[in-house]
Amino acid sequence: MLAAAAVLSIPAPASEPVIGTPTPFRWDAAELFTLLEANFLQVRSLPLEQARARADSLDLVVSPILDRLDSEEAIGTRASDAAPVAAPDRSALDRLARIQFEYALLGAAHPVLLGRAQDLVRRARVAVMRAAASWPSDRATHEGLYRVVFGGRIALEEALVQAGPDALPPLVTFEDVPSRTPFLEVGGVRVHSGDILLSRGGAPTSALIARGSDFASTFSHAALAHVDERTGTGTVLESLIERGSVMSSVDEYLESKKHKILVLRLSPDHPALRDDPLLPHRAASRMRDLLASRNVPYDFAMSWSDDAEMFCSEVAYHAFRQEGVELWPIRSAMSTPGLVRWLAAMGVREFRTLVPSDLEYDAQLRAVAEWRDMPALMDYRHDNAITDVLLEQADQGRDLGFAWYALPAARLVKSWSVVQAAVGATPTIPSGMSTDAALRVSALVSTVHPRMKEDLARREADFFERNGYRAPYWTLVALARESLAAVGWEMAPALR
Repeated sequence: MLAAAAVLSIPAPASEPVIGTPTPFRWDAAELFTLLEANFLQVRSLPLEQARARADSLDLVVSPILDRLDSEEAIGTRASDAAPVAAPDRSALDRLARIQFEYALLGAAHPVLLGRAQDLVRRARVAVMRAAASWPSDRATHEGLYRVVFGGRIALEEALVQAGPDALPPLVTFEDVPSRTPFLEVGGVRVHSGDILLSRGGAPTSALIARGSDFASTFSHAALAHVDERTGTGTVLESLIERGSVMSSVDEYLESKKHKILVLRLSPDHPALRDDPLLPHRAASRMRDLLASRNVPYDFAMSWSDDAEMFCSEVAYHAFRQEGVELWPIRSAMSTPGLVRWLAAMGVREFRTLVPSDLEYDAQLRAVAEWRDMPALMDYRHDNAITDVLLEQADQGRDLGFAWYALPAARLVKSWSVVQAAVGATPTIPSGMSTDAALRVSALVSTVHPRMKEDLARREADFFERNGYRAPYWTLVALARESLAAVGWEMAPALR
């Protein structure tokens, strides 16, 4: 096993919000993962006091790194309107990322130490994201942040897989970020008007969005919170594939299946907030008024230049942009050829766009808290592994498809969907989605993904029975490849 190593999967505003030629991020850390895997059983056999001693030694190593980051954050705060200071120490960020893996391994082997591992991951995230406000916006910086923030997240989740879902509480808090905007209490967290909610749904398409970016990540959806200053009523503003723009109550938002929700808030040190502390509330209020005035169709092309149509990220983007705050200062891409081909067949036209998960590395924002559906963690990992394998297949030329004889019936359903939309009902095929695209999405959601998931769950259970521990992520991906090889013949023409 290697609980912590299973990772195969920002900076201040930039004048050019891109990170160079689109290229998928590679961990290139096979040696580290192999070493951690070799150490896991050894660490599990150690007495608890020896494992604690190892954790103490890691604390000694990480403290000066965090102290250095804190000093850079102080410089950035004092000179927040000045040009970025020197680039971050990449070697220090790499060491911090590695220590998170090693600490999580201790927590996987001795669950009593998992709380300490989570605290380290939390402190590392807070320190690097604060310091990043004074770093340049470039590919190297973005990769350094990704290694620490996403690496820490996955290391901890892999440890939880081994320790069990009850080893940590479902809520983790990061920072008490001050705000003067209206708020309401949600699950033990003050959610303020203008907060951004990143989430990960349980559908196969959610996994495709999260894993398909060049920086494969966790989150697949972004929404914006609004709290009425008079009534205290909370509303979640979002754009959904099925319905376009939506204004939901907090309860309605939470009812839909979500593996996790991360609350992000504009940094109190942001220059715009110094001039106007209520700016996030005004941004949310203007977007609420826009969505109340008309239904905004879903933007299947994922083109973010205007608000005539909007996909999920555009709700927050245009809300803050109207107030002079440019979120997504760095925009990654969806560049692998197979993914581009699949998404183009589903209507996407813009592949350098506002990827929801990129906000996790935007140094204009601070992470406040995260709710995690702990029992669903294995389900979420299976979705990721299946998606990673399907994207490999896409790069090898395979496509989502459908039988020719399904097309006439689907066209009738599309016609009926137009009527549904006209009378205010949720259309069976979303407005703006072509019949061909709907059939391809159906192939993924109704045939390919569930059949692979059924087989993968059996293989993972067999692995656990043979070895006495859960399959780490890279092994889960290998098992998903075996599942595709075993059941792929059953799925034609859904996967061809």
